[in-house]
Amino acid sequence: MTSDVLPAWTAITDWLAVHAPASHTVMRPGATEADIRTAEEKWGVRLPADLVRLLTACDGTVDASALDRDPDEYEPGHFLAQHHLLPLKGIEAVRDSGGSAEQFWGSWIPFAVSDYALTPWSGLAVDAHGRLAAFGLADGEPPSAPHDSPGYVSLGEFLDALAQALTEGTGPLMDEATPGLHRGALVWGPLPGDGSPWTAAHPDPGSTV
Repeated sequence: MTSDVLPAWTAITDWLAVHAPASHTVMRPGATEADIRTAEEKWGVRLPADLVRLLTACDGTVDASALDRDPDEYEPGHFLAQHHLLPLKGIEAVRDSGGSAEQFWGSWIPFAVSDYALTPWSGLAVDAHGRLAAFGLADGEPPSAPHDSPGYVSLGEFLDALAQALTEGTGPLMDEATPGLHRGALVWGPLPGDGSPWTAAHPDPGSTV
């Protein structure tokens, strides 16, 4: 189930650079092959090929909660469809928080979390075949089944859907949330309350702003 995730990732990052620079700036440089091999040896697992390609392009995002920024600003690193992309060190931290990593995670690798600052974490994981699953450490249940959202049951399909939502304003992700802009960051909404500075990235479905 592997694919070339780089075209979708390039479309995503190019869109962020133009429309949501605050989100673009929290992306870390890619991990090296040596970094990935070291992590695999330490964890005793082989990372899925799609995840390796993604991490070599971008080793996760900076934890912006540690930065000096306006408290009213929404998290700029939340651009991965309401998740943060984890760096290798973040993956290790989440794996270690699941008790016995081998028993809890098996072949699944957590790669995104809904919030850096709040534990126990929840987020998305991918297995050796590139299949996508949701996880929640609070319920104590490891990932066990592919993500049930239509249109993206693998990491590659998920990134394709994300690129489609950003560049075209269409696709399966649009059924769950709407990409919008808030102080230079990509924030998925719509946000509650009247007068919110959040604006939809695609006011008209299918537009390509």
